[in-house]
Amino acid sequence: GNPELFVTDASGGNPKRLTFANGASTSPAWNPKTGQSVVFVSDRGGIPKLYMMNVDGTNSTEMDLPDKGYLIDPSWAPNGQILAFSWRRPEGNYDIYVMDPTTRQIVELTRDSGRNERPSWAPDGRHIVFESTRGGTRQIWTMLADGSQARQLTTQGHNESPNWSSR
Repeated sequence: GNPELFVTDASGGNPKRLTFANGASTSPAWNPKTGQSVVFVSDRGGIPKLYMMNVDGTNSTEMDLPDKGYLIDPSWAPNGQILAFSWRRPEGNYDIYVMDPTTRQIVELTRDSGRNERPSWAPDGRHIVFESTRGGTRQIWTMLADGSQARQLTTQGHNESPNWSSR
């Protein structure tokens, strides 16, 4: 029925199901620092929201945010302390936000400059790469982790789903 999250051994064998919800569970992101928690997106409550669970699938909790809307594309900072994600609030486009999962403090990094999605952190934690339609077509942009100094990286064609390599 619904997409669920699984883990396997390194050879792809011995799958273990982690989520058991009435709704899709997608976009898992392992905490790179602790390796002990996973954030993911699920629409089990009707619309896509962020959830966090232990790596064995236990203790799954909604990371409730003020204001409703669609929340997608979670990405951990390399230090494992901050999450970046795309959030479409009821009155706007998708924008990039960061959140401290412990305090739930949220900071908006982009604001109504096209559709901004799929954030990915640089290995040093100082930059975020993302896709944006602010110039008309989907292109790849980068910015500092505080949202300043946005700079377009691609200019031709249709470019999406950036992912910053760890090397």
